Order: sequence, then C-alpha cells, then structure tokens
Amino acid sequence: MPGNKSSIDSWSTVRGVSVEPWVDVPDEVALADWDHEQSVVYNQVNRQTEKYRFYVRAFDFLNDNRIVGDYHEFGCHRGRTFRMALTEARRQQMADMRFYAFDSFEGLPPTSSAPSQRAWCQPGALATSEEDFLALIRRHGIYVDQVSTVPGYFDSSLTPNVRARFAEEENKIALVCVDCDLHESAVPVFDFIEPLLQEGSIIYIDDLFAGYRGSPAKGVARAFLDFQGRSSWRFVRHLDVGWWGRSYIAYRGDAPNGVL
Repeated sequence: MPGNKSSIDSWSTVRGVSVEPWVDVPDEVALADWDHEQSVVYNQVNRQTEKYRFYVRAFDFLNDNRIVGDYHEFGCHRGRTFRMALTEARRQQMADMRFYAFDSFEGLPPTSSAPSQRAWCQPGALATSEEDFLALIRRHGIYVDQVSTVPGYFDSSLTPNVRARFAEEENKIALVCVDCDLHESAVPVFDFIEPLLQEGSIIYIDDLFAGYRGSPAKGVARAFLDFQGRSSWRFVRHLDVGWWGRSYIAYRGDAPNGVL
C-alpha cells in the first residue's frame, strides 16, 4: 500500500533476477490490487528519484569544473528540488552559494497557452505558500540563512530593476532550475537570467516535454527555443532527466563542427 516503505522501494527499483527475463517484471498477480493512488505514488517516487540523481550529477559537475555561483529556482512548489540543491551544495561544501526561490507562492497564473495537463489550466493550482515553503527549508536545516524568496508572478516580479540589481550585486548563476510549467511564465524567466549566466552555468528545464504533449512548438520548450534565438549565449545539451526534462550548459563562442 502507498504508505508502506518496503512496497514503495520495490515499486521504484528495477531488480535483477537470475533467470529470464533477467529483471523482475511484476505480473498480473502482483498488480491485482493496483489502484490509482498506487500509480500516483509509483510515478512520483520514480520521477523524484530521477531528479535527485540529476542534482547529484549537476553539483558534482559544478564542483569539478570550479563553477562558482548561486542557485536559482523558478517554480518552487513544495520545495522538493530546492532541498535537493541545498543537500548537494552542502555535500560538495559550497558554503558561499546563495539560493533564490522565485515563485508566486499563490499557485499558477491564468493561461491562454492551452496545456494538455489539466491541472495547469486552473489558476491557483500547485500552490505552496511562502510561509509553508520557508518552514520546509527550516526543517531541512541546510544553509537556511542563505535562502531568499522572490515572491510574485514572473511577469511582474522579474522587472528590469530587479534583474539589474541581481546583475550588479549578486553572484552569477551556477545552476538554475526552470520549473514554471507554462509558456507565459517561462518567457520572462529566460530573459531575466540572460545577464546572470556565466560559462558553465547549468540550465535545468523541468517541463521541456511536459504539459503540451511534448511539442517543441508550445510550452516551456517553445520559450527556450525562442530565447536561444535572441540570447548572446549558446547552449550545449547536457543531461536528460526522466522523460520530461533536460539540462543545458551555457558557453561562449563557436563550437567545433559536429553534434554533441
């Protein structure tokens, strides 16, 4: 059942066996009582596991390549990936990193981009209040004093003045997580981070293939493609994260001939 740790562990792990088919593939008997709630837990465990693996690898990359900067996250519902970032920064002893949580803290804004994910069509969905978010961070207990929130919908909170202040007063971005679901939300995010990037900055786009049936003509994917066309930065594909996301590394100059 969903609350049982041993059953959750078995759902999320591909286990080898010593006979055909060489992996443990649950059969109809094993799934006889499988229900919707168990499907939700199964998917979430697998998805969050993939995300955490990404954060482990990303912070190892930052440490090994001496990329010094801050962590920015746009869309911080329930602080899951934010806590992953705090943990891996601590593991890599990045004591000077600051962590910025950009979110409305009131849920999603209205949208006209017609996402296929029905929950994203509901204004106010996926809301975690600023108070609840900070309580989660305090309970986590890592680099708490280095966490700052920037509340507001991105089209109003990410003003030219705020961008200029970050560019003048704060470190460059080491890692940014763009997890804002909607095309309208992503457009101002990419414009905001443009002057804050450095060579080696990682951009993790959480919803590259989510919410719009995987179409690059819509959603966050379209916003990122359009941003690349006007950005002074170039981006190389880095890591795939599950079926939904991907990271890119910012760089300057022309790459050699060939495809990475």
